[in-house]
Amino acid sequence: MRKFFVILLLFISAFAAGCKDKSYIVFNRESITPENVLDGTYVFQPGERVYYLVTLPKPIVTRQLYIQVFKRDNDEMRYGYKLIYGKTVHLKDEQQYYYTDYFVFNEKGLYEFKVYSKDEPTKELTSNIVQVR
Repeated sequence: MRKFFVILLLFISAFAAGCKDKSYIVFNRESITPENVLDGTYVFQPGERVYYLVTLPKPIVTRQLYIQVFKRDNDEMRYGYKLIYGKTVHLKDEQQYYYTDYFVFNEKGLYEFKVYSKDEPTKELTSNIVQVR
């Protein structure tokens, strides 16, 4: 686990070197490891696990992230978005610079992930879109 953390930290440092204070979210079909972190995809099948990794350029003081998932659509939804998931996650000691988990979508559509820090809840850390078809 320590080796994973060190490799992941090096990846985050190299990935974010061009853009300081920038957070990213990466998706994959398999559990994200240092070996497959760059093999990400943004197109998935219904019922398939969507593994995601949120990178953090600096530690979060409150150690809490708020993750929201919206479904983009125009059918009977206000402004074309429908909130389908919202969760506050508590970062563990080894997760100062990242958070990883997975999500399963059973309906086809376009889904947007948004991540906020409890330090600055009005400032979006990162967002990204996946497609389920």
